[in-house]
Amino acid sequence: MHWTERIPSASFDVQCEGSNHKVVWSEGKLLLCAHPEVDAEKALIALGGKTPYCLQILDLWESAVSDGGFIEEWAGCFKADKRRRWWLSTALDRLKSEGVQDFLHDLPRARARKMCEVTIGLPHEFLDLAAVTVMAQADEGLRDLDEYLLTHSTHAVQMRSRRSFVLALQAHESSFKSPALIPFQCLVDDDVTPTIAGMLAGKNSKVLLTLRSSWLNRVWARNLAIYEKRLTIDAVTRENKLYLSQVEWICTATNTYTPRVHITKI
Repeated sequence: MHWTERIPSASFDVQCEGSNHKVVWSEGKLLLCAHPEVDAEKALIALGGKTPYCLQILDLWESAVSDGGFIEEWAGCFKADKRRRWWLSTALDRLKSEGVQDFLHDLPRARARKMCEVTIGLPHEFLDLAAVTVMAQADEGLRDLDEYLLTHSTHAVQMRSRRSFVLALQAHESSFKSPALIPFQCLVDDDVTPTIAGMLAGKNSKVLLTLRSSWLNRVWARNLAIYEKRLTIDAVTRENKLYLSQVEWICTATNTYTPRVHITKI
């Protein structure tokens, strides 16, 4: 099963060459519906022709996937943040005019500038897709993640797994109170089997989750982080079937809950 299976197509409209054009992501590829001969148009651009806006979007996408540096900005954002985008746009103008780099400080200036353009130029949904493309390439051994990308992809896993953990417990309102207040820790280690430990026991509650970085592309991107009201910590494919490792909370004799991993086939 290809990593894009179960990830729905996405699209947005742009104004390009005086018309309304559609940009589509489907099965891992960015498609420009009104530009069927992209390579020919790129050749004309290389000879000095004007770059249509759709191809500017394609350039941003290709830069995002090949570089991945935008993940630092993306990691902590679950949805589009208009204020942050406005600030980044202002900071980008300052970088261009004054040479002052107020963002992505760990990247060289040229990379930071391009990744900022990516962050403010692509819709948030497409930043999601670009990020999981980077992670899927690493998962499939097609690229190595340097320390910079490892650090920020780890942050992305931790942020999204915590949010999913809270939402999964909120789906059981009668059993688990104030899940957002439960002490939660997520470790990201690609060399271990995803696991969960801890207990839900009122003020003594604590949870330790261990995930792989591939959780982003195998689980989260497929909208499987919460499936049938249970948190999913891993997904593997066997014989074209998807098997989810999910967390069940088992009530003990002392009225506390301990986690157990349950395998769900879908």
